[in-house]
Amino acid sequence: MDLIVIGAGPAGMAAAVEARRHGMSVLLLDEQETPGGQIYRRVTQADEDRRRILGPDYARGSDLAREFTVSGAEYWPRTAVWQVTRERRVHALRDGRVAALEARAIVLATGAMERPFPIPGWTLSGVMTAGAAQILMKSAGIVPGQAPVLAGCGPLLYLLAWQYLRAGVRIGAILDTAAPADLRAALRHASGALAGWPDLVKGLKLLSGIKRHRVPHYKGVTGLAIQGEDGCAQRIQFQADGRTRTLPASLVLLHQGVVPNTQITWSLRAGHVWDDAQLCWRPVVDGWGELDVPGIYVAGDGAAIAGARAAEIQGRLTGLGPPPRRGA
Repeated sequence: MDLIVIGAGPAGMAAAVEARRHGMSVLLLDEQETPGGQIYRRVTQADEDRRRILGPDYARGSDLAREFTVSGAEYWPRTAVWQVTRERRVHALRDGRVAALEARAIVLATGAMERPFPIPGWTLSGVMTAGAAQILMKSAGIVPGQAPVLAGCGPLLYLLAWQYLRAGVRIGAILDTAAPADLRAALRHASGALAGWPDLVKGLKLLSGIKRHRVPHYKGVTGLAIQGEDGCAQRIQFQADGRTRTLPASLVLLHQGVVPNTQITWSLRAGHVWDDAQLCWRPVVDGWGELDVPGIYVAGDGAAIAGARAAEIQGRLTGLGPPPRRGA
């Protein structure tokens, strides 16, 4: 096998497509039942109503999934990778059977994971991450029957609130923990935001839509604590605007941004650096996405958080990197 790709999100699918386009034999492994990763989860199975709720950024994943499906790459869904070695061997579990694989090159496209957000009461029943809640909505169309409280910061918090509102879910409150100083510091990057003005406009429309629904919205929140009885969440306490407040909350969705999923790269003993901007570790890669472990590459948010569109572009570039294409 020329190339094994791990992960069927935008980066993994794009890497597989590009490698196949240049004549490589490709095997893509993914734990889900259908291609798409987290951002495009079950996009090939989504009906029009779910696409409307999740928005156009989700729906555009259909084109890439279709391109991957007809690329000729071998595809193993329902596959859990439990070891990758420096010698480019992959050990996986597929439908209850163990597989040991080798390739001339490996692309890790394992994406991002939610940053842990431990606060008092975070282990109570009724508390989960915003990402997990979104997975339920994308994979099974499950939305809360009660009004959730969304707490933390980051784009996903507001995107999920907007998607819930479109699905007819009432939001109990949004508690944004971003400090005023963080917002002032972000102004230094205003020129970059203006360069990507379509995304900026999209974000403003999203916030406007949430405001129209009159969702209680607290900013600069500190001192979050979830309280409950008999192991179940009942309320959430926090400080905002110089006051201590308490809201009823039997369902709390926490989010504090995402970070690269570096489990495999750490296990490979690859080089990592601390990212001061994103406050996380990320693997050291060259311009092709190659680690300091020869023949093993990282594409997409597993290398640095940049979003689905950037992940697809990085995946296509990385798909050009492995032999025999490189240096040809």
